[in-house]
Amino acid sequence: MPAASHPQAKFDPISPDLDLRSLVDEVPNLKWAQRVSIGQLRGLGPQEFEKLVLMHVINGGKPLVIEGLDAVLPKWLFSSEWLEKKYDKKGEKRLDPVDSSTAILTAL
Repeated sequence: MPAASHPQAKFDPISPDLDLRSLVDEVPNLKWAQRVSIGQLRGLGPQEFEKLVLMHVINGGKPLVIEGLDAVLPKWLFSSEWLEKKYDKKGEKRLDPVDSSTAILTAL
């Protein structure tokens, strides 16, 4: 249990009963992310890839999910060990609106 002098953000787990497909289909401001496979990307040249990113990510403001990218990246990259080492104690300032005090919250 963390000390009171080291507050942490509240964790609310996602319900295992969540029907994600229905949620995205029924809520007007939710949309599925554009997905592209690593095989499809390999067929693109640099200009076509930049155009894809420009259209979906930069101009559209939407994420671009690249399926299979994890298979071609080094295993140590973005591992849980890397994440803990890099961000374990990184804090974010939070303003308490009730008493106008600030606290540093950590993710882990």
